[in-house]
Formats: sequence, C-alpha cells, structure tokens
Amino acid sequence: MGTETELITERAIGVEGPLPEEQGFDLLHRYFICPYCGSISRLFAVNEFYGEDGSVVGREYYLSCHDVEDLPPGEARNGTLPFRKIHHRVSDLEELEEVKITRTKPNVEVFLHAYNYNARGHLAQRLIQRSDSFLPNFVGMLYSQMDAPYNASGTSGSGPNTGGASGAFIDNYFYNVNMEGFDTNDSSGDASYGIQVGTGTAANSTSTYALAAQIANGTASGQLSYGSHTYSWATGGTSTIVARAFSNSSGASITVSEVGLVWASNTVGNPYNFIMIRDVLSSSVTIANGGSTTFQYTISITVS
Repeated sequence: MGTETELITERAIGVEGPLPEEQGFDLLHRYFICPYCGSISRLFAVNEFYGEDGSVVGREYYLSCHDVEDLPPGEARNGTLPFRKIHHRVSDLEELEEVKITRTKPNVEVFLHAYNYNARGHLAQRLIQRSDSFLPNFVGMLYSQMDAPYNASGTSGSGPNTGGASGAFIDNYFYNVNMEGFDTNDSSGDASYGIQVGTGTAANSTSTYALAAQIANGTASGQLSYGSHTYSWATGGTSTIVARAFSNSSGASITVSEVGLVWASNTVGNPYNFIMIRDVLSSSVTIANGGSTTFQYTISITVS
C-alpha cells in the first residue's frame, strides 16, 4: 500500500485526489495499522467529491498517527510551526489491516456538517467533521442552569462573553419572560448569537471566548447574510440538530474557515452572549457569490 507522509494539522489538510466511494465510508473512525509508521491509527475522511449528477464519487482518507511531540525516530520536526499531528494519506483502503479495539464510545458527541451550494442551487461540497470541543463557557452554562432555584431568578457564575468582558450566566427561569438563560435561536439578519461563521484559523484554548474573526451580517464586501435557525430532535431524545443558512450577495466569493455556536444569556438591558462550541474547519468552505452554505451542529448521546 502506498502512503505519503505529511507534517500537517487536522485543521489544514491538503487534498490530492479521491478514492472511489465504494471503498468504504463505513470504515471511518475504525482503527488500522499504518503501513508507513506502524502505529495504530484512526481513519478519517477530509473531503467528498461529487459527480455531475450530485452523487458522491470519492473521498480522501487519512490516518491520524502521531502527536508532534511523539514522532518516530528521525521524523522531521519544526517547533516554529503550529502543527499538532502527523497524518499519512491512504491510497488503498483494501490493504489496510484493521485492529479491533474494545473501548467505550463517547457518551456525548458533536458533529459539524456543511452543505455548500453554488449560485445555481446545486450542492458543490459537503463537509462532515467531529467537533473540536465544547468550550469552558458551556460548563458554566450547565452550572448556572443546575444551580437555578425553583420559582426564583438570578445569576450563577460568570465567564467571558463574545466581546471579551465578564458576563453573568443567567438562570433559565421559566416564569420570567424578560430573561433568556440558554437561547441560540437568533433571528434572520442578526449575527449576535446562534451559529456564527468566520475566517479565523487559530486553535481553541481554555481562554477562547469568541470566533477569531467573525464574518459580519450583510451584503457588502466580505459579508454574508445570516439566515434563521432550524431545529430538530430525534425520536427517543438521543440527538438534537441546529442549522443555519448563510447566503452570499457580496459580489465575490467568501471563504469560511471557522464556525461556532453561541448562546444568549440575557436580561432586559443586560445582554451577554457566550460561545460554547467553536470549530476550525478541516477544509475551508468557499461560498460563491450568489451561493449559500448551511452549517449544522448535531449533538448526540449514547445510552449505555
């Protein structure tokens, strides 16, 4: 089996021709012995490639093998670059040797989907990636809701809002219509909260409080029109989906490289917005002028 070794990150992966679709989407996230370095590594896909009829004709696959700090002897290092992983491109799935690993599936998983449509409304690109991580404000939100007393309202804890200032987490008190404890359903034409997009590429840290470079709402140069949100909840309550469409009427293509989910924790005259999920895209999404892209978060649990 042929491979190519590259010192790259999971967030900036080069593309070089797909493998046929029939070779196995069902192999994703299973573990194999890397024929290049011998490590036991998980398989993941970067991009999907579409035929003229819109069907998937191929995907690119990589094995995520090594942290930069744990490279095989003699492997090149460059401490000045923000690289975290060594990835080996897979050129023949049929020759991979699978390793059966008994492990507990994560109880909570988040996936980010992107559906990119060209100016004619045809699907031009679809991206699926496991979300990078929840952020500390998400834990603060959980704390504030669990600490909320019955038949009372107030705040429980605080954290940095999307402006960088400290803001209070509002208890989600049902009876007080002037308060929002955990709201992501921002309206069309507003970019204050809900799903947001940007052009930043910096990795997350425990101090991340906003997108690195949010794209503004509008139709001027460099702006996207933020649509309304849609929501769904799976039967049995094991997953929930939030999605938002972004259209481009700026006159030129716009490239999105980061996506986030922000909730509003507001009282009248005291608005605070907090980011709880942020992802740097494994492959940037370029929205053509006249085109649109829908970004979707799927949050699911495994009951065991």
